[in-house]
Amino acid sequence: MCQDRILFETLGYIKKEQNLTTVEGNIIPNTFVLESLHPFPGYHGANLPEKSKPGSLFLILTKDYSFEEVARITKEIKKTFKYDFNASQGHIHFKTISYPCIRIKYLKSFTFLPDLQNMYQDHGINFAKQKMIDSKGLIVINKVFYVDEIEEGLYNDLEEDSKYYVELPKDLPWDVFQEFTKFVKNNVDNSDFAVAQGVFYRKAGIVEVLRIYICEGEIDKIKTIRKLYTDLTQKKYK
Repeated sequence: MCQDRILFETLGYIKKEQNLTTVEGNIIPNTFVLESLHPFPGYHGANLPEKSKPGSLFLILTKDYSFEEVARITKEIKKTFKYDFNASQGHIHFKTISYPCIRIKYLKSFTFLPDLQNMYQDHGINFAKQKMIDSKGLIVINKVFYVDEIEEGLYNDLEEDSKYYVELPKDLPWDVFQEFTKFVKNNVDNSDFAVAQGVFYRKAGIVEVLRIYICEGEIDKIKTIRKLYTDLTQKKYK
């Protein structure tokens, strides 16, 4: 008997590694903004964000503002800002330094960015001074998830196409996650997908998840990927 689907909102975070580069134009002068030009490294299929739009933007901050502070300020800004955007609080870790940030998504044009920065400044957010970076960074973004549990331990993102989440048995150190990802990519028929680590905070306890960015409808492949990660985890930590 097929179980009823479960739709829910929950807090959590996503952890991923991406190439980041400094944005030099269409910003408040001498503020530090990074862009991810390839938000889903390893995936090259349909449904990628349009390249003509800004990718994920990261407003680098002078200090660590809490998730709640950023969320409250963003709610106020959305009341008067004319253009669609999504904002999430997080951190970016490079080899020798880490930065607090606000990640901006869905902004349709760079020309809207200075006005958005000014509104954050008007609400007390202070931006770091510009630095030139073109490097990989480990990004941890705290966010709200809105998902549909299409079967036990397998979730479909209801806000973004092609994103799925599967439960994993335990948290993995980043180097182990990278090792497992390399193995999985080499042991599936088509490695055209991107993965990230994540967490859902649920009433019953923390849920470790693997986010998979893949062509819509490839449920069998998603299950194969999940099984490979699960088997590797159980073998390593038995």
